[in-house]
Amino acid sequence: MRQHLLRTILLILAWILLWRVAAVMEYGPHASIWFPPAGLTFAAFLVMSWRAFPAILLGGVITTLWVSDLYGDLTPVKELLVTGVIFGVAHTVPYFLGAWLLRSKLIRLGSHGLSSTIMTFLGVAALSSFCAAWLGTEVMISGNLLEPEALWYTWLPWWIGDLSGVIVLTPIFIALVSWRYPQIERWLGGLKFTEGGGSWSSFSIKLLIALVILLVCLSISMFSSYEEAAFLVFFLILPLLWISYTESPLKTAIALAVFSTITAFSIGLLGLMDYAIVYQFAVTIIASSAWFGLTVPALIAHNQYLTHQVSQDGLTSAASREHFMQQADLLLKMARRRNKPISVIMFDVDKFKSINDIYGHIIGDSALVEITKAVNTQLRESDILGRFGGDEFMILLPDTDQSGAVGVAHKLREAISRITISSLSERLSCSFGVAQVSKDEHIMVTIDRADRALLQAKRNGRDRIEKDAV
Repeated sequence: MRQHLLRTILLILAWILLWRVAAVMEYGPHASIWFPPAGLTFAAFLVMSWRAFPAILLGGVITTLWVSDLYGDLTPVKELLVTGVIFGVAHTVPYFLGAWLLRSKLIRLGSHGLSSTIMTFLGVAALSSFCAAWLGTEVMISGNLLEPEALWYTWLPWWIGDLSGVIVLTPIFIALVSWRYPQIERWLGGLKFTEGGGSWSSFSIKLLIALVILLVCLSISMFSSYEEAAFLVFFLILPLLWISYTESPLKTAIALAVFSTITAFSIGLLGLMDYAIVYQFAVTIIASSAWFGLTVPALIAHNQYLTHQVSQDGLTSAASREHFMQQADLLLKMARRRNKPISVIMFDVDKFKSINDIYGHIIGDSALVEITKAVNTQLRESDILGRFGGDEFMILLPDTDQSGAVGVAHKLREAISRITISSLSERLSCSFGVAQVSKDEHIMVTIDRADRALLQAKRNGRDRIEKDAV
């Protein structure tokens, strides 16, 4: 109970402090360059759920009274308290519902949904901040803190300010909390805020380059007589994407927080408030792009994993049947263009069913793995070994005629005969069928001829090599 009360007090103080920072960056009534308290609210609801309500609600009441004092409003305190409570509800409910929706989605995603995590986060952040800005503006108008006509030129900058605060700061707040409560990462959909790889010095150099570019863009905008110069800030997408692509989520969150804070304060210091909404959009778009940038390495790794799963046999790492046939088709076309021979070897393990029945499937699997290793030591890089199922394998030999393929099969037979498996008392052996691809022949026809040769090797006593007679 005492610990919860302390967290509530700290949350109230942090919320009010961030609100005061936002108030310093106002460029219009209730319109700040960005609104850090929105990010804290969203993060608090994600981590603490409904338990964050009292702190955020009280923060809304206190800041409403403070706003009235800042603008010299003469509204009675009782009315201001009512307005503060209504404002607190208007601010908290959209973010609470958004956080509940996001957390529910992320829990279902598990640890393999980084792309969906970021897309859902950005979508929910946009919707929640829109509702909070619209409702907040309506509350301010109803409480006489804004004129009715202010709705249409207040809610948009309010929304973008809130949105930038949520997109930029929610991850950094969650990162800070996850250090204390690492179990939070279990429902972040694969987004981890550990330090990750890469040195801090390398990250610092990248961040410094981004900040130098930012200051150059702001300086050009300050001294230029062209309004379009303000849009130079959008070039910051490139260095921040570079950071998000090469650094961890934690460092990306730090970079975005530093970039957005310096941007927000520099606008006032350099007298660029006339272009405030341009910089608001820039912060929001650049931050969104940076978060999407995190998904690129994850997508590449996932695609590589899927490619590996499709192209390789899970047990032996030989090519899968589908991958083997694709590569065979390509190599056959190349061989015919160059007028070069190409041959195939089909082989299987002698008495493999007996091995499985007597010694078990684990020993049978070990035999297949060891045979694959032995075969690979005798093949060239250009040769392709594929597993067609069970104990049946196929080898494609580019630039090799039938005579050369028979020679390769003899080397394979000898290599396999030298295999020893401690739990297997019997000597391993294989039977081989060899065939050369004929002119204009489909590869499946050649495989069928090699299969018939293999069957002949089995009939003739196993542990031997037969070549197709064609």
